Amino acid sequence: MGAAIAWRTYTATRGDFWYPPAPMRVLVAAATQSSSEALAAPLRAAGHDVRFASHGGEVRRMLAAAEVDAGFVARRLPGGDALTYGPASVPLVLVGTDPTDREVARAARLAGFLAAPFQPAEVLAALGVSTRETRVVLLADDSDLVHRHVGAILEEAGYEVARAFDGQQALALVPEVRPDLVITDVEMPGLDGYEVCLALKREPATAHLPVVICSTLGEATDLERGFDAGADDYIVKPVIAEDLLMRVRDLLAESALGGRERVLVADDSPAVRHLVADALTRQGFEVVTACDGREALEKVKRAAEPFELVVTDYDMPEMTGFELVHALKHDEQVKDTPILMLTARDTRRDRAQMRAAGLTAYLVKPFSADKLVALVERMLAERRLRAYKDASKLYISRGAMRAAEKQASSGLFGYRAEEAERTILFSDLAGFTAMSAAMSASDVVEKLNGYFDAMCPVVQAWGGDIDKLIGDAIMAIFEDDPEQAEGHPLRAVRAAWEMQRALEVYNAAIEGDPLVMRIGLNTGPCVRGDLGSRFFRRDYTVIGDTVNRAQRHESNAPKGRVLLSAETYALVREHVRVEEMTGIRLKGIDAPVSAYVLTGIVGEDEDY
Repeated sequence: MGAAIAWRTYTATRGDFWYPPAPMRVLVAAATQSSSEALAAPLRAAGHDVRFASHGGEVRRMLAAAEVDAGFVARRLPGGDALTYGPASVPLVLVGTDPTDREVARAARLAGFLAAPFQPAEVLAALGVSTRETRVVLLADDSDLVHRHVGAILEEAGYEVARAFDGQQALALVPEVRPDLVITDVEMPGLDGYEVCLALKREPATAHLPVVICSTLGEATDLERGFDAGADDYIVKPVIAEDLLMRVRDLLAESALGGRERVLVADDSPAVRHLVADALTRQGFEVVTACDGREALEKVKRAAEPFELVVTDYDMPEMTGFELVHALKHDEQVKDTPILMLTARDTRRDRAQMRAAGLTAYLVKPFSADKLVALVERMLAERRLRAYKDASKLYISRGAMRAAEKQASSGLFGYRAEEAERTILFSDLAGFTAMSAAMSASDVVEKLNGYFDAMCPVVQAWGGDIDKLIGDAIMAIFEDDPEQAEGHPLRAVRAAWEMQRALEVYNAAIEGDPLVMRIGLNTGPCVRGDLGSRFFRRDYTVIGDTVNRAQRHESNAPKGRVLLSAETYALVREHVRVEEMTGIRLKGIDAPVSAYVLTGIVGEDEDY
């Protein structure tokens, strides 16, 4: 980027713009003298140092020598095409009369596009947008609460937020603040969110702008109407901070020039193939085409980077669309790729056959380009949501997942707290801190991840919920579960016993010093619920004396052994063999207590 820029938050009550506050060295390379002067006049008036070039060689020399901070360049000059100048460290704005050059500029990774003829203010606005370092999000909602909540999430993440309180105001702000992304409610005074989205997508100057509809309306028909209006994504309120920021980041990355998904288009008709490819390319997708199903299948198999979506005709020579779908869905590497079928077949039998083959969606011919793009956007949005949910499972506990789903359906701002008897398991590696000091960072991570891969399946196999991984420690929760035959104390004991056996297997398979683990268990009442900020970050976890004592039993356990509290032992004594440890001092407890070292499970041959 060019010089560092300090940006201000725009509000509907102030008339400031995102123009560069400091003078810059600006290149002007236009095709005619009149165009050069039209660009230079507002730049000089704003205090910028304007430097001219009339030949492609001059442009390249000035860029290579870092003589300018930004530039306006015509599509074609003697000695070079502007598309060959980027991407570069200097932001360049393509100036042209053809609206389709906007997408050409995006594909060439230039910083922006200025349509001629233009007004002086548009020149300065294009310079400001192309050189700013902070992304700007326009938030349109008639609720002050939403502005405080969603606006704070975006600002905390480093975005500048422009605020509008109805649809008309949102459309009026777009040419002034030049946002990088728009988030709009549906139900607003005047124009609703669907109308705002349609208006933006119909205008060539704003059709590329990502639009996210964020509404309490969450029925399938509401989402369909949103995507039909051209929305790039749809979020159902209440808004979860992590979900919102993930989608905003994804859409801004996609809208970055050349950054959208790879799509394969297969059709034996050159006209249809061109129509589909052109409609998707204009939305920033990277499109690869194939003339029939056989060629499409080969391109999928040979692709260095996977395709995120396949669009295919039904009736094609060599291999039909139906046969292509069947082949893709039986390939482990690509079976989850969404597939859109273009077909004139619309009987009940055809629809059933396509569903049975694993088709994601179909579009009946004839169709409009807008309908095609809307369906593709919806399919990819659903794919992103599934990927996010799948990834989330690795980062939060199963209980937290269930809590988040329940909270999303009942309202974000409430807190829950439920007290019940549970068994808490803590495990820790003895001496691992000293061991890791002599290892490289990558070796430490590799060894710990291998250890967790061996331990976590054991916990989950016995119905435990892995609440936290803290360094080399595991904290797991066992509670009543109608699907489990045994109570939570015994299941926790079995899990702890098997974890020590699994560690022996893991140690036998690795090089270097073996790992040694201590495990502590305690049973009793504890509170499980939401802890954390109302708006930004919260955890769904357990607290209480039962949890603290479980951790203290772990720290008192002999190395390589499992230590049961007296409370846990009392509930499982008929099923276990133990050795009593007396006189244990627990932090916060005046009198010494007894605990029990697990030596075996009744009915199992192996004792420790």
